[in-house]
Amino acid sequence: MSARNDYEITREDKSGKGYVDFLFTPKISGYPAIILELKYDKTAEEAIQQIKDKNYIEKINYAEECLFVGINYAKKDKKHTCLIEKITHI
Repeated sequence: MSARNDYEITREDKSGKGYVDFLFTPKISGYPAIILELKYDKTAEEAIQQIKDKNYIEKINYAEECLFVGINYAKKDKKHTCLIEKITHI
C-alpha cells in the first residue's frame, strides 16, 4: 500500500506484445520502474522471460532503471519463488 506514495500503479495494462500484470511507474525521479509478472505453477524465470519476450519495458518512458520482478506460486509445494533482474539501459 505504501508504494502508492511513490509510484503510479497500473494493473493489466497493454504493453509491447501483451498485458503486463503490474507496472509501477515512479512519481519521483531516481526511483526505478518496476514490472511485475505473476505465474501459477510455472517458474519465476518464466515470468522474467515473458517480460522480455513480450517487450513490456516498452511502456517505461522516463525511468533511469527498471526492475523486472517474476513471482511464481507453486500450488503443490505451497511455495512462492521470486526473481528480480535490474535493467539500467532503458
